[in-house]
Amino acid sequence: MKKSIFLIIIVIFSSCVFKRITPFKESPKGMAFINAGSYRYADFPEEDSPNWGELSYIENFEEGGVRYGKIIDGYKEGKWLSGDAGFDTLGNVYAIGGIWKEEYFKHGLRDSIFRQFDNDGKVIYETTFKMGTGLWKEFHDNRKVYFEAYTKDGYFTDTLRLYNKEGKKFEKRLYQKDVLVYYAGNDWSLRYRYKPNDNTYLEVDSYELKNLKQGSFRNTFSYKTKEEFENDHFAKSTLKR
Repeated sequence: MKKSIFLIIIVIFSSCVFKRITPFKESPKGMAFINAGSYRYADFPEEDSPNWGELSYIENFEEGGVRYGKIIDGYKEGKWLSGDAGFDTLGNVYAIGGIWKEEYFKHGLRDSIFRQFDNDGKVIYETTFKMGTGLWKEFHDNRKVYFEAYTKDGYFTDTLRLYNKEGKKFEKRLYQKDVLVYYAGNDWSLRYRYKPNDNTYLEVDSYELKNLKQGSFRNTFSYKTKEEFENDHFAKSTLKR
């Protein structure tokens, strides 16, 4: 009886995790689905990825739809397409309909051609990356720049500025490699302090206005472990902007 219940639980869990979220033909390999929220720019080489050998992979983004590609030993590899794409019977990604981005990876780093397309399929940006080094640009659907930032070895090398569809800057973020240390938005600013002491994983200081030097201090959010921060509902909706 216990064995039967266990098998039913496994089947239910599998149907939730391995699900098809957009029309495509056939994917013979394992397929995983993750909700990446609004982190469409958080594509660093050491980000957490499933390490299940080789699998065809779908990433779902709040902006821009879905991205299809292959992960091998936990790293993005080969061709990735964003838009209406899928996998053939050999597990290779191909375009079914409209595509808004084409990119290539080598051991988790962008390498070779990087293209962005508008809604009519016309190239609006094309460049070449060399093992994660190059100028990364993303665009809104009206061809306005969402952000542009140089990357080196897959990480940001300058302040990331985000623009709305009208071309107005609405956020600024400072990274040290893949670690966010400063966020400035329309309503407040946040400063992230990782491992400030032996008992704390992260402290986030909140300030009024848009500038840490000019804004008045509001409060501090403290998390003892990484898991506590990752699982906190308030952090997901506010501090992980």
